[in-house]
Amino acid sequence: SAFPNIFNRVFYAMILAGEAGGNLPEALRRLAEYFEGRDKLAKKVKGAMAYPIFVLTFIVLIIVFIMAFIIPRFRAIFDQIGGQLPAFTKAFIAVYDVLRYNAVYIIGTVLLAAIFLVLFSRTKKGHYFFCKIVLGVPLLGRIISQSFVSMFCKTMAALLGAGVSVLDVFDILGTMTNNDVIKGAITQTQERIIEGSNISLSMGSSGFFPNMVVKMIQVGEESGSLSKVLVKTSDYYERKVDTTISTVMSLLEPIMIVTVGAIVLTVVIALYLPIFSMSNIAK
Repeated sequence: SAFPNIFNRVFYAMILAGEAGGNLPEALRRLAEYFEGRDKLAKKVKGAMAYPIFVLTFIVLIIVFIMAFIIPRFRAIFDQIGGQLPAFTKAFIAVYDVLRYNAVYIIGTVLLAAIFLVLFSRTKKGHYFFCKIVLGVPLLGRIISQSFVSMFCKTMAALLGAGVSVLDVFDILGTMTNNDVIKGAITQTQERIIEGSNISLSMGSSGFFPNMVVKMIQVGEESGSLSKVLVKTSDYYERKVDTTISTVMSLLEPIMIVTVGAIVLTVVIALYLPIFSMSNIAK
């Protein structure tokens, strides 16, 4: 406990329970399994986030390269040749001119908006607002909520199996996330337990936990095998995270490819259409 930056609250609570119960080797074994499972799940989620970020960065670099090197050369050619440009090319050049001559203002506006959003997110209302938006994003919100449910069940199973009290378990679970919506659900669940309600009913009243998790915990409470049921539930939601990530990847790849292709095709059509038109006139 003297080194919280090295040993987090889960580690401390399980070691404390292992020492108090005279079963320290079992507590250490559970800790090893817990951290292995947690790191495995975290790598899956981070891997799912890395791919779209990389592709989006690549798309931005393509756009910057086209605007900085390709379009100005063709613009100079069109100015030398003269004549009437096709409507599509004129519209494309007009958009390019707006972006080129107002780039400083656009960048400044984006930076000011980003600074405002960062400052707003640091307020209580702003942070809650963004947390709610993140959970509502299609597929991404599902990955975040399902991965948290998996880790929630895994952590709860490890702590209860080591002999940590239920209220202490929920104190620790509340520190596992920075999402205020999820924290609020955990706090509400803990308050209902303090009032005398059982775990499953308290979790069901929070509105965050899936119905299946609530029902599984209810079965675990009634059968006296809550830790085992939580492990099974965690494994189930870990598989769901795998399935959701696979779905996201299978959708993102064609979307990104089509996006890049559409950008390149638009530029090619806009820049080469005048050349084709002049070729037809010459014929």
